[in-house]
Amino acid sequence: MALKSLIPLSLGAVLMLGLAACDEDEQGRILRYEKGTYLGPADTELSEETRDALRARTSLQGD
Repeated sequence: MALKSLIPLSLGAVLMLGLAACDEDEQGRILRYEKGTYLGPADTELSEETRDALRARTSLQGD
């Protein structure tokens, strides 16, 4: 009798572990890669303000 109640309990535990492994962050990620091709999201343009700040930082590194 105990074995019959243990099987559904074990199956339920395995099902719960399987569902817990489905992390929402993993959904929609690239699964097939193409050699030499970037398949991620497109880069966004930097604002002129950000570019000026980067230029100022790099000018300090040239010393």
